[in-house]
Amino acid sequence: MQKLRIKTRAKINLFLNVLYKRPDGYHEIETVFQSIGLADDIILRKLSRGIEIKCDHPQVPSDESNLAYRAAELFFKISKLSEGVEITIEKRIPVAAGLGGGSADAAGVLVGLNRLFELGYEREQLMRLGAKLGADVPFCILGGTALGRGIGEILTPLPPLGKIWLVIVNPGFTVSTASVYQNLPACISNFVHTNSQNKNFGLTKCPKNVNILIQHIRADNLPKICPEMFNALETVVVNRYPVTRRLKNQLKEFGALSTLMSGSGPTVFALMPDEFHAKSAAGKLSAETPFCIATTTSPVGVTIL
Repeated sequence: MQKLRIKTRAKINLFLNVLYKRPDGYHEIETVFQSIGLADDIILRKLSRGIEIKCDHPQVPSDESNLAYRAAELFFKISKLSEGVEITIEKRIPVAAGLGGGSADAAGVLVGLNRLFELGYEREQLMRLGAKLGADVPFCILGGTALGRGIGEILTPLPPLGKIWLVIVNPGFTVSTASVYQNLPACISNFVHTNSQNKNFGLTKCPKNVNILIQHIRADNLPKICPEMFNALETVVVNRYPVTRRLKNQLKEFGALSTLMSGSGPTVFALMPDEFHAKSAAGKLSAETPFCIATTTSPVGVTIL
């Protein structure tokens, strides 16, 4: 096999709470990840040596700053392969949008190289590799629905949700994840956790309980899932970029059951009652936003085509 095509999917966060700032500077979170149908396509082609990145998106770098490049570099280092690869990314997931696009590409590269070179690594092994690249990469390999703890890399798979129609709206600008975390309320962002027996300290700002959401996910009960969705980062972004609040309000007017910002934003998504409402809302918003799409939840993250 000399060439391989992979589809690697974006993620949304149905729940994201920031618990505390760790001594290493990262924030401890609890989140519920969900794969969606929006995806990049990646084509891997064997080379005699080296790593080359090609992409049709001007904001995607072609050097080692690209997470897909670093994923290939790590894979070759761990596997001790002397060959190389050309990575062509057909970009559909918006960049720096809270949808895990870079992480999805890295996940696709790890899964794809494992198949291309027929090395037979187990999914869990690839997920551990992915954790060395970024907190969202392990989930993008796992796919479906999962609870994430730590910085998001400690995963507990959940039963996959039934097919839910969504609208994904991106206002066309990028948001720095580090900046969003830096602007969290001081009671959360500046608290350094040192006592493992006191992990609930500082959680009073969160009005939702992730365990209640998980119960409704296990029951696949969409009406009860919607009011339990939460993102602690949303207030920071909405206050700095009012357009995100406007988009959420418009989605509600178009029949959304629930709206939320994904990750550190600025992308907003809506859970819709059906395909008709999703496509109708996406059609209306497409005329005034740079990126808007109707899609569905997905039970998988990476697919080899």
